[in-house]
Amino acid sequence: MKSLTRKIFYSLPVSLRYWVRKIIYLPHDLLSKRNPLVPPKGKIFIGSGDFLRIGNQFFQYFNKFGNITPDSSVLDIGCGIGRMAVPFTSFLSSNGKYEGFDIVKSGIDWCTKNITSRYPNFHFKLIPLQNDLYIDGKLEKAAHLKFPYDNKSFDFVFLTSVFTHMLEDDVMNYISEIHRVLKDDSICLATFFILDEESESAMKTNGVKQFNFHYEHYSLMDNRVKEANVAYRKDFLFENLKKYNFEVLNFIRGNWSGLTTGELNEHQDILILKKL
Repeated sequence: MKSLTRKIFYSLPVSLRYWVRKIIYLPHDLLSKRNPLVPPKGKIFIGSGDFLRIGNQFFQYFNKFGNITPDSSVLDIGCGIGRMAVPFTSFLSSNGKYEGFDIVKSGIDWCTKNITSRYPNFHFKLIPLQNDLYIDGKLEKAAHLKFPYDNKSFDFVFLTSVFTHMLEDDVMNYISEIHRVLKDDSICLATFFILDEESESAMKTNGVKQFNFHYEHYSLMDNRVKEANVAYRKDFLFENLKKYNFEVLNFIRGNWSGLTTGELNEHQDILILKKL
């Protein structure tokens, strides 16, 4: 049933997907009281789950693996509508800096109005890019984007559910750009769907997600909306991370394939990368 609902949702034009969510959650948003840093449910386009709980949970991972301090400069790639930004508002000092960018205008507008207005060291930037899950029309490809930040300007970079919606050339460019803007010996935390012998075997019998459309280095869940969910072959991914001078410090399995997860029990796989 969930798979059928997803297929129907993906068959809609992108702009209509946003309106469907607004209509579904309209009664809730009209009647409920909200934390001012939490957007209305109808505006949230980044997935299900409790907005604050998920953000706080991932912040614990950032704190554990990212070597962050209150004075750190952090970059949130694919910042969405601020779910990962919110916990940083009570952590970063006035000397710290948060930068986030995303391809969806409504998310950037909401964050600027509701977060930057309260925390001036938090900045959100709109960078429209081609993506068949989130944006209608032909725009610049992520493969050609140069991040609008100086070399070695961040102590920590993270991407949650971003590479899972990007095709091969786009991912490679982002890895290169992350290396450029990250300070030496600093950490990037990124989530993926990673295919290897174990996860592919488990996926066939127990997987929450099924990636049935196969290409040389990756597989797709839906061949019509390619960037809806993308899984990458582990050997290809790890070889290219090494090529771009990243060391994989930790590979923490998620539960998407049906495998028993690692220490964090998250849905997506998590890689902790160190810039060499």
